[in-house]
Amino acid sequence: MNRSHHDTVRERFERDAHSFDAIYRLERSPFWRWVNTTLRKAVFERYTITFEQAGDVTGKKVLDVGCGSGVYSVDFARRGAERVVGVDFSGNMLEIARQEAQQHGVAERCDFIQADFLDLELDEKFDISVAMGVFDYVPEQVRFLRKMVALTTGKVIVAFPGHSLLREPARRLRYRLSGKGEIFLYGREDVERIATEAGLREKEIIRIPSSGGVYVLVGKTGA
Repeated sequence: MNRSHHDTVRERFERDAHSFDAIYRLERSPFWRWVNTTLRKAVFERYTITFEQAGDVTGKKVLDVGCGSGVYSVDFARRGAERVVGVDFSGNMLEIARQEAQQHGVAERCDFIQADFLDLELDEKFDISVAMGVFDYVPEQVRFLRKMVALTTGKVIVAFPGHSLLREPARRLRYRLSGKGEIFLYGREDVERIATEAGLREKEIIRIPSSGGVYVLVGKTGA
């Protein structure tokens, strides 16, 4: 990942860690709960799809790339995963993730690593790998997904934000003016190409039309 882009994105998540976490946990006022579940509906839909596609994770090993505050990691552990490894480059996000794992009694099954995924060396394989809200910020998509595929023996589940005539120009402008870094958006053909070049043989692309549109890629590695 380009260093300047990498640093900009990392600094954003360090700064906004608690705000991002609150989107999922709905711990704000009734107004913000309505805002998040209405205007950010796709965030919750991709969560539901991810766990539906993962199926029974009892006894399995899960890799959560760009795990953030541990929403997926902790819930995989709570659903019976034997081991969950969460990777993120934001120390503030991981602090929240560790607190959540402790609070829910799954800390012994969750390992959170602060690192850039592309620079991290992992010497184990995982039954399931996920990356949610990550490819919005990844310029080297094929290389990133290929590494996930290489580490996975079962399913890879990844979300790609889609293009939107209404939301896209405003989102790009907002990111540029606020110094949040570049945003990457995708069409179905982009997701198909990235998945194929990354080595996924069997794949399904699930379209979420709400909140500007999201594609959830579900691929089997065949490893």
